[in-house]
Amino acid sequence: MSMYGNEVGATTRLPGNSLGLFETSASTMANIAPALSVFLTIPFLVAEMGTMAPWIFILAAVAILCTGVAVIEFTKRLPSAGGFISYITNGAATGGETSGTVMGSAAFYLLLLAYPVSISSLASFFGYWLQTYFNLSPDTWIYFAVASILLAIPFLLKGTGVSVKMAFALFVLEAAVLVVFSIIIFIKNPSAMNAPFHSVSGLGFKGMAGLSFSFAFFGFVGWENSAPLAEEARDPGRTIPRTIIISVGVCMVVFFLAAYALVVGFVGWQGATAGIHSLATYAYAAPYLTLSAHFTPYLHLLMFLVGLSSALGGVLAASLPATRYFYHGARAGLLPKSVAKVNDKTGVPHVAMWVYIGSVLTVTIVLDLILHNGVTISGDESGISTVPLLIVYALTSLFLPFFITKRDPQNFNVLRHVIIPYFGMIVVGYGIWSTIKPGQAFPANTYVWYVLAYVVVALVGAIYGISRRTASHELLASGLND
Repeated sequence: MSMYGNEVGATTRLPGNSLGLFETSASTMANIAPALSVFLTIPFLVAEMGTMAPWIFILAAVAILCTGVAVIEFTKRLPSAGGFISYITNGAATGGETSGTVMGSAAFYLLLLAYPVSISSLASFFGYWLQTYFNLSPDTWIYFAVASILLAIPFLLKGTGVSVKMAFALFVLEAAVLVVFSIIIFIKNPSAMNAPFHSVSGLGFKGMAGLSFSFAFFGFVGWENSAPLAEEARDPGRTIPRTIIISVGVCMVVFFLAAYALVVGFVGWQGATAGIHSLATYAYAAPYLTLSAHFTPYLHLLMFLVGLSSALGGVLAASLPATRYFYHGARAGLLPKSVAKVNDKTGVPHVAMWVYIGSVLTVTIVLDLILHNGVTISGDESGISTVPLLIVYALTSLFLPFFITKRDPQNFNVLRHVIIPYFGMIVVGYGIWSTIKPGQAFPANTYVWYVLAYVVVALVGAIYGISRRTASHELLASGLND
């Protein structure tokens, strides 16, 4: 008998074998939201690296894949809706069941706190993008942001397949427009095509250190989207690893082409020094819209829609792993058991979905009441929600070799299970430190206090679950194979 039968009830089982490689890859690429990421990060990267900024996305993708190796190796042996929660619980349990429960519970609460803030960042950008494009009153962005969250609900309620298809359609729009736009820019500016091969302004590859690499690395956040979909995937031991590789690879190409085109376009239009200076000094609030208006006015509206589709697609796609984490925590006793209920007809963990939507709406509305400015809120939310995710990435890489030596010792491989994931862990640690280290004006010094608050609340929640004996180690560590 399944362990879920007596402990939680039959209504808490997710529908297995319902997602193929297309569905998992589509939702992951939409979650990465490459257009939104490159729109927000490229001016800063150009300020640091000058004309050579596009290359950083290739290096960041390699670093992401090193971290992804840990997820791939865990998923092959432990496909679970808990994703990182199950991985960390099992890995840390090599030091005892209690340590595994504490670490897994802490990982759950980090994700519980980080995801609503992260998705609120996408919704806030959606609202800001509409407000600025139509030159509306500054206080109107919040209505559009709330609307973007509410728009996701019908698709989420109809089933995972429906929401995935919609998210993928939005991703295709942004990727296609960016690729076509890039090709046109290349054709119209042949003399500037070699600009990214020569260092003009900025520090070149030396400027890749510190926040530059962190920003490029952060751009790929969402690559882990497929891990908590493992219980619903067909042949998850193969599907999830392929999804990670395909998604990171495709988004790397989109990132690189879009960044390359922006540099080539501004160099061809204004000259190398003046063009890079315009980007680095934020002379244009939306450089892609500016460049589109200059070279491809017929794509200007589509470029605007790309910003909307990227944000909305991210809201839809990120809702899938978020609700699975809420669901997994509930069935393990870290949230009320009712949150783990699954709709019999759609297979959607609908209670977890409503809790998640309520959390995102609350964060968005409360921050509007405090800060008012949509772009400020979006940027700050992105920063303070990403670091907790990076902590979870790092812990997963840290515990991989311990898990393998206990669960599958005959297949232990030093390169695959220690060197590569630990390199990824070091890169992630570097990204964390670059974001929270004191004494820097950007990002704000207050980031470290937000991150500290995340960690404290997560640990308090974990200790409370242990002391009240509400947290089930067996269910927290569980996966499909159990």
